Amino acid sequence: MRLGSRARAFSSCLPGRLLVILSLLLPLSLPAVEAAPGSWQARIPILRLAVPGRERASAPLQPPALARGQRLAEVRWRFELPAGALVRARLCHPQRCIELSRSRGRSAALAGLDAGQPLQFRFRLAPRGEAQRVEAIELIVEYRRTDAGHLQSPE
Repeated sequence: MRLGSRARAFSSCLPGRLLVILSLLLPLSLPAVEAAPGSWQARIPILRLAVPGRERASAPLQPPALARGQRLAEVRWRFELPAGALVRARLCHPQRCIELSRSRGRSAALAGLDAGQPLQFRFRLAPRGEAQRVEAIELIVEYRRTDAGHLQSPE
């Protein structure tokens, strides 16, 4: 039985086509082991602190819908205070707060917590502190997907 030229051309590239199809299907059969990272950021222009000893919270910083079902990996922050200002700063998740000992930095102390929850800055003037303005408040949040309840580290 003799094959026509079209049939011969098709049969000669069939192994290549099968290889392409299999390579496309292979990732679907493997378990997901890599993190699906994401990030979001928020800015608050100014927060006024007027009452010494009383904590002032920013509005809740809402994550995007894509962060739901994910876990926090790292947060980075930045804010500006006048030189010598006596202010205590914290960044809070509904489950835990972290002290911000500097006006800029990064931390993984909230890693593993639900990334779909809002975060909030909280500032407190020292008992005899003067009114202050906290300016240029910025937050960058990185989150990751988890498998089997464990936070995956970026590679």
